[in-house]
Amino acid sequence: MRKKREFIEGAFYHVTSRTNDKIRVFENNLGRKIMLITLQDAKDKFNFKLTNFCVMPTHIHLLIKPEGSANLSSIMHWLKLQTAKRWNFTHGSTDHLWGHRYFARPIRDYTEYEHVMNYIDENPVKAGLAAAPNEWKASGAFYGYHGLELIDSASIFYAPSEYPADIFLLTEMPFAISCLFPPAQLDHVKRYYGVYAEKLCQLYDTILKIPLLKNMSNIVNHNAYLHYYTGTADYLIYGYDGQDTMYARVSMNVFPAETVYQEISLAKLLNNPYVKLDLSWKAL
Repeated sequence: MRKKREFIEGAFYHVTSRTNDKIRVFENNLGRKIMLITLQDAKDKFNFKLTNFCVMPTHIHLLIKPEGSANLSSIMHWLKLQTAKRWNFTHGSTDHLWGHRYFARPIRDYTEYEHVMNYIDENPVKAGLAAAPNEWKASGAFYGYHGLELIDSASIFYAPSEYPADIFLLTEMPFAISCLFPPAQLDHVKRYYGVYAEKLCQLYDTILKIPLLKNMSNIVNHNAYLHYYTGTADYLIYGYDGQDTMYARVSMNVFPAETVYQEISLAKLLNNPYVKLDLSWKAL
């Protein structure tokens, strides 16, 4: 028989949950970012304090205190379900992400609380993943060391209206990408940057292959382009100065035969509310 969990109203809990068969789901940045995003969304959905956490390759640690009507079972059920859905969606799979049960132990006094705090911090160090707790980016130790302020001095994450642009970014948004994205699309990608990290890295690699605007007479030899489109035109970008000017082949949907090459102001193009950057970049 499974041992019954002990729940104490108003207590903090040390929670751990392992992946199915100890598969290294969170070994790379993409997996860890999916976990962090889902943890933030759980914070927005449920009422709880989170004073420490650590995302390890095969498991997670949380130091958590449910508040109000929230209960630990509902929080953990939702967290594991949503993480599995997002991980499977981004990897095109239907795998069982988590093991069947999570472990939860109530914290009974301050001494035990401090012990658990330190235990969670030291996990990546003991596993040989970091030289110091604050070097492991998917952890409360990293957030605290880098001055990410806490809600009520007890929560790792900001409220939805307060978090800075890089709260979900374990790496900074590349400058070229921040210039190329329309504002609304950029705002969405900033929030879910982790989920689309692989595609954005691919996009960034493509941008580096696009020549800087110099002599554009030899365009037939360009080995890559990006695709912008609006409700009336397609823009195939062959050159970009990294700031505002692009050199593109423009095809008007209303006059498809009239395809011309133009230098285009990026700022002017982004003012079009229907513009979208196709993340499925093209290679010639």
